[in-house]
Amino acid sequence: MLRLALILALLVSIGGLAISEFHTKPKVVDLNDRLTSTEASLAQTTEAKNKAEAEAKNQKAIADKASRELTETKTAREKAETEAEQQLGRAERLQNDLAKVTRDKNEAQQALAAWNALGVQPEQIAQLRSDLKATSEAKDVLADEKRILTRNIEKLQAALDTFQGRERPIEMPGLKGQVAAVDPRWKFLVLNVGENEGAKERGIVMVRRGDKLVGKARIVSVESNRSIANLLPKWQQPGTEVQAGDTILF
Repeated sequence: MLRLALILALLVSIGGLAISEFHTKPKVVDLNDRLTSTEASLAQTTEAKNKAEAEAKNQKAIADKASRELTETKTAREKAETEAEQQLGRAERLQNDLAKVTRDKNEAQQALAAWNALGVQPEQIAQLRSDLKATSEAKDVLADEKRILTRNIEKLQAALDTFQGRERPIEMPGLKGQVAAVDPRWKFLVLNVGENEGAKERGIVMVRRGDKLVGKARIVSVESNRSIANLLPKWQQPGTEVQAGDTILF
């Protein structure tokens, strides 16, 4: 009986294995097929990925090359524009120089034609120019001497008027300047105007601060570009002292 039971159990086990294989084998086959398909799909995906990476690398190289070429083109264009501007500037300067030379040439030809019409030779022109320069210099010397003589005459006239007890007003039309310095102890001023500006000895100037009269002063000494003046006490305004920077005018 025991042997029979063992045989039956063995047969049941074999039957169960057969049934299990019958149900499991299709699943295994299906899993194998899926695995094969997945492996094929993975291989295709990997190949596509590698191809895409290679294409991206190639496109990046093309883009980098295009960027370099664009930069080089831009630099070359800027260089060309700069050179064009420089060439244009040189051309304009040359054109201006040419125009000036042409004007000078025409003026020289006109002047030469005028001298030829007068029958004057080139060497005579040089002498005439020398004579004209000497005459101009002599004129300047005479003008300086006249100015000195006029100043001396005015001084002599002022001294004569003082000696005779007369006092004439000294005219200094248009004279205007400033007080450069003040000596409050000795009551004299240093003015920033002199003979060049029309200042004259014994001339009287008004001292103003804005629209207010501060005082008056008489010029006692004149140099080329400055003069010394004494304050006139009777014109001193109460509570107001003359200061450097005050305006003086005739």
